[in-house]
Amino acid sequence: MKCSRFISALLALVMILALLPTAALAAEEGWLVPKSRNYAGQFWDVTGTWCESYVTTVCEAGLMEGRSDGSFNPSGELVPEHIVAICARLYNLLTGGDGVLPEPAKGQAWYDPAYEYLAESIDYRGTYDPASGGYLGGGDGAQTQEERPNTLRHNFNPGKYTVNRRSFLDLLNRTLAAAEADLPAINQITMVPDCGDPMALSFYNAGILNGSDEYGTFRGNESLNRGQAAAMLARVIDPARRLTFTLKSFDLCRDILDMDPDTVLLTVDGTEVTAALFANQLCTSLYQWEGISDKALDNSVRYWCYYSAPFQVMAEEKGISLSEEELAESAAYGQSQEGYLGLSAAYWQHQSESSKLNLKLINLYWEADWKRGEYDYHSDLEKLSESLLQKAVSSDALRSMDFGAVYARLSASPFASWNS
Repeated sequence: MKCSRFISALLALVMILALLPTAALAAEEGWLVPKSRNYAGQFWDVTGTWCESYVTTVCEAGLMEGRSDGSFNPSGELVPEHIVAICARLYNLLTGGDGVLPEPAKGQAWYDPAYEYLAESIDYRGTYDPASGGYLGGGDGAQTQEERPNTLRHNFNPGKYTVNRRSFLDLLNRTLAAAEADLPAINQITMVPDCGDPMALSFYNAGILNGSDEYGTFRGNESLNRGQAAAMLARVIDPARRLTFTLKSFDLCRDILDMDPDTVLLTVDGTEVTAALFANQLCTSLYQWEGISDKALDNSVRYWCYYSAPFQVMAEEKGISLSEEELAESAAYGQSQEGYLGLSAAYWQHQSESSKLNLKLINLYWEADWKRGEYDYHSDLEKLSESLLQKAVSSDALRSMDFGAVYARLSASPFASWNS
């Protein structure tokens, strides 16, 4: 009798465990979501590829599926309805659901339930605009958060375009935040060459992203393919897959021009212009002119004299200066942007100061004549710029530069990705 009772209890326990396979698997795997199915290598086009293990994870979690021909199509691009459906499933799984969304009603598209569910779940009301103090993203302009209509379908319009990496991260970030899923930082990344956005950097620091090269280049405007999405999602749901790394810093002076940032490249009306300040325009012109050195040099010097140098000169002539507070703001801005686009804090500080002086000069001319002020300002600015151009002198370091080698390094660097 005792043996019979023991066997009955054991069978009952086995049945209970059989009814709860996903919870047990989730706990065993350490995933953030339950494992709902087994992947047996059925996608013939991912076997042996870089993304095979990631595809396995997202398919076993029920976040992504293959195609009817038995393939996964890792290089295939994603359209908005795909990532909305993925994020809707993810939110449901993270909040205790089974990841299965309602079937579309009669007359609905297959993705309509995903839009309805996710829009309500993450309260998607567009993007906050600090300038207006409201929310943007369609409708009738900026409003308060409470008044803002839900804009998920407007911002992720089904079938209209392929999704880029930045858009996917934005929706993924909102989904994780709404589900209160924490991604702890395991790296210390403060800047990548083409992105200083704190939201994107949080995914670097969590080990979800590591960029497309040794510098961590984000390429946020590039289309996202299914293999890349699978990799990001797999690292989100499986902490064991997250990446720890350090990135090589990218600097236009050091890596492209091969010179010290304090090297003087140009003198304009007696004012020395260092490589740190001039590198961006020189590299931009050289890239645009496809390595034609004389064209690039003429263009970069002209640009500096017309769009960088004249504000400080005119401001001094007019007795205009920045306050200590404004200078401190520009210095802080420069520090916050250091490394962005391969440029130094000094460059970004100079840009900030020039912008502030430009606004002060415009206001000065407006106050003098509100009808003709802006026209007179630009007319005087052009005359000054032409005068500065006549006084510009290239240094020996600039004239002796090996532009062929610089262009070769430039074309193979992250710089090419944000100028292509």
